[in-house]
Amino acid sequence: MVINMMINTKDYGILDINEEDIISFPKGVYAFEESKSFVIINSGNKSGFMQLQSIENENPRFIILPAENIIKDYNPDIPEDMIKILKADTADDLCFFVIAVIPSNVKASTVNLRSPIAVNFKERLGAQVILENGEYPVRFKLFENERA
Repeated sequence: MVINMMINTKDYGILDINEEDIISFPKGVYAFEESKSFVIINSGNKSGFMQLQSIENENPRFIILPAENIIKDYNPDIPEDMIKILKADTADDLCFFVIAVIPSNVKASTVNLRSPIAVNFKERLGAQVILENGEYPVRFKLFENERA
């Protein structure tokens, strides 16, 4: 049986969501460990920006993008304990999203490639993970001169 519920969002007001769309974050998200349940809101725009919205409160809410939208060959090295927490057989069972920081000067926007949000949609589990491979920066500029 599908159950719908109303949540209060930061940018969209009150939204009706499906209980099956809720992703549980057993460890929360860094600095927001008390928030354990989120939903991904797809705004439908061509940019690929989405929101990871807490269902408990309008905050926290994170602007996210699929990691492969930023780096086509994004290949995160996930700690083995995180793969177990997310009930995945391998990292291939996970989808990765990066958190964007969008200041008032949009051209200065960055994403965090070092600590992506990993989601196992099959199990409806998520976690923010710190990658073991160090080649990905915490602040990767979205708009370089030639791309801006």
